[in-house]
Amino acid sequence: MEEKIYGYFDEKETAAELANRELARWAAEESIVLLKNDGALPLASGKIALYGMGARRTVKGGLGSGSVEERYSVTIEEGLKNAGYEITSQLWLDDYDKEYEETYQAYVSMVEEEIKGMTNPMEIIPKAHSYVYRYPSGRAITDEDIRKSDTDTCIYVLTRQAGEGNDRRLEPGDYLLTDTEREHLKKVGSAYRHTIVIINVGGGMDLSFAEEIPGINAVVYFVQGGEEGGNALAELISGKVNFSGKLASTLMRDYQDVPFGDGFSYLNGDPDNEEYHEGIYVGYRYYDSFQKEVRYPFGYGLSYTSFALECREAALDTDRIRLAVRVTNTGRQYAGKEVVQAYVSAPQGKLAKEYQSLAGFAKTGTLAPGESEEAEISIDVRQMASYDEERAAWVLERGDYIIRTGNSSRNTSPAAVVRVKQDIITMQCANKCTPTDVLEDFVPENVRADCAEDLRDIPILLLDAESVPVEQADYSEPQFIETEEERVILDRLGPDKWVEFLRGGDLQRPPEGALEISGAGGKTTTALLQDGIRNVVMSDGPAGINIANKVKYMGDGRFAVAVIPERYNWGMMRAYAARMIPEGGRIVYRYATAWPVEMLLAQSWNLKLLEEIGRAAAREMETFGITLWLAPGMNIHRNPLGGRNFEYYSEDPFLSGKCAAAVTRGVQETEGLCTVVKHFACNDAEDNRNHSSSNVSERALREIHLRGFEYAVKEAQPHGLMSSYNRINHVYAPNSHDLLTDILRCEWGYQGLVMTDWGSCNASAADAVKCAPAGNDIVMPGSAEEAEAIRKAMHEGLISQECIRRSAARVLRVMLMAKTEVIL
Repeated sequence: MEEKIYGYFDEKETAAELANRELARWAAEESIVLLKNDGALPLASGKIALYGMGARRTVKGGLGSGSVEERYSVTIEEGLKNAGYEITSQLWLDDYDKEYEETYQAYVSMVEEEIKGMTNPMEIIPKAHSYVYRYPSGRAITDEDIRKSDTDTCIYVLTRQAGEGNDRRLEPGDYLLTDTEREHLKKVGSAYRHTIVIINVGGGMDLSFAEEIPGINAVVYFVQGGEEGGNALAELISGKVNFSGKLASTLMRDYQDVPFGDGFSYLNGDPDNEEYHEGIYVGYRYYDSFQKEVRYPFGYGLSYTSFALECREAALDTDRIRLAVRVTNTGRQYAGKEVVQAYVSAPQGKLAKEYQSLAGFAKTGTLAPGESEEAEISIDVRQMASYDEERAAWVLERGDYIIRTGNSSRNTSPAAVVRVKQDIITMQCANKCTPTDVLEDFVPENVRADCAEDLRDIPILLLDAESVPVEQADYSEPQFIETEEERVILDRLGPDKWVEFLRGGDLQRPPEGALEISGAGGKTTTALLQDGIRNVVMSDGPAGINIANKVKYMGDGRFAVAVIPERYNWGMMRAYAARMIPEGGRIVYRYATAWPVEMLLAQSWNLKLLEEIGRAAAREMETFGITLWLAPGMNIHRNPLGGRNFEYYSEDPFLSGKCAAAVTRGVQETEGLCTVVKHFACNDAEDNRNHSSSNVSERALREIHLRGFEYAVKEAQPHGLMSSYNRINHVYAPNSHDLLTDILRCEWGYQGLVMTDWGSCNASAADAVKCAPAGNDIVMPGSAEEAEAIRKAMHEGLISQECIRRSAARVLRVMLMAKTEVIL
């Protein structure tokens, strides 16, 4: 019998790996946004003076679960050289490398001192990761550097790193420029004819320098471009490829413009409570409603060419609005793509509304100068409804709904009016996850008028209330219909063994025959191997398959770690890991693709691209023996200081949900593979995430923070979903029946399994015993003590056998659908 090897004995790049590199580059090219261009771009070939912390030390992605161990990543310097540019600032870059190494070693020593004496891996890793290394700014840029660069063109790369477990800081070196960086920009802005600034940051940043410092001609929002980011950037700035990315979150003028920004995370002085006073006014919903001047609006992005948009048709087909928008490339030189965006301005009725919200979008193909394409957008009228807490219902309030089309939230024009003559309830619910404290949402006094334009020539579409039948939520406990195979297995095992499905297998000693993918994110239980139930393996994400890139095959189906992944190379973990590396064995290579981070992918506004990335990820999952990919992440960019904004899509729930659904469809096209959409819900801040309570009104919760998950569930039915660490209105997410059963399953019709985030359950956080009754099926990483506590509660009648069986059946279904195997 031949063992199944999940990986390759040959280290040579495979055809699949090379194809994924091409796809990763295309993804970055589609997503990087040109914010400012005073004629400096595109750049002709020649000499470039390259400065800044990210020139050689380009950050491809964030830290924590979103990291990937790819074969190699292309830095910005390498990408420019690959494109034929000559870099003439080598001395400054060499000096920066020396400073980087010195400061990084000092950082490592500091972390080692802080974790000295710790022995529990679940304490060591989060503690070590709680200290984020800040890149040095580099030495001064001198007149000699400028003279020796022998060019009139400069590129300066601003870089920040962030990661899981920490929110970013409102201080120099993070959200703000350091004094050194500001001096650098003043120097190069005055010394070079063309100065281009690249923003290599997985989140927001104070960009006031772009207007305040003279001589900055262009600004590019690179974000974190994955393994091919450097090559993609070079293609764009050379003009070989045109920019077509659009912002997925607003870049405001000043942090003080963020609604209730002084109450975010560590800034509010109360780490145990995160108050969502802004209500529904998140991101552009706030800035557009109150006409706040922003630096770069939601949906914005420049091109080397120009486009004209004309709405040629607006029609109402029963319960769907259909728009046909002609897009014409009006430039003379460059081909390019445009993103058509459709927004809805709802009437101000009993419920206050935002000025507009995104309801649809379409990205064109490449249009040559003078060429046109008709973009089609379809909008379900139910998307226009608001949640009324008094009626516990989704309601289309009577009045005129203005449909707008354009290419950013600040550049739209009316295309149609949908007239609703009476209130229409689209779904009758019951209030869930209601705040236990009095929580005052922001109540606007001067929302921007929704009918300021001349609408005389705009078509009026009458919505018939009977075309939108009311949906009635049924909160009876959802039944899980078992297949015959599932029924037979569960009947054979009996209740005590059902409990084993409810814990992960990370902390179990793997028995013979268990599927072990060394360096993977986790696995389901291995306690039932002797009963013929094989485990399946999970990998973290969401920027790629996050597994160790080298393992050892020891024969007889045994694998072992070959190298210590950097994220585990701390304190006693280093010693533990070193003991896991045996002598002998044969190296197996598993280089996964580091995709652009989700925040950047959302800027592509290209759902076909995201589906293709899902398919490519699925092929890697098959190659490396992964069944459950712990991705995509899709919490809301509520605040630019969010530590994991890089691995979430947008400030907008519609765009977020569409992106997550696209990736999920791509992955799950392959039978037996699953996404695990995360983190459900309101994991919008990282500091104290295991204990903080996200206190939010039910309307804001449903319209903003759950809505994206709803789109993903209803459109793609991911097989897995991960609950979040935090509390929602003082109830831990893994223990919330309102969230995980009543809303997720009863209202949305979700059929898959729910798992906790790693380490969510402990004495001071969520309770493992309360998970299954709430609708959370697996406790991760899982322990014998947690399983015994659940079993004890079942025997004492605190949890019904029916409840345990239901969760076990959901997990069993995924285990049975898996195509991974131990023996061929």
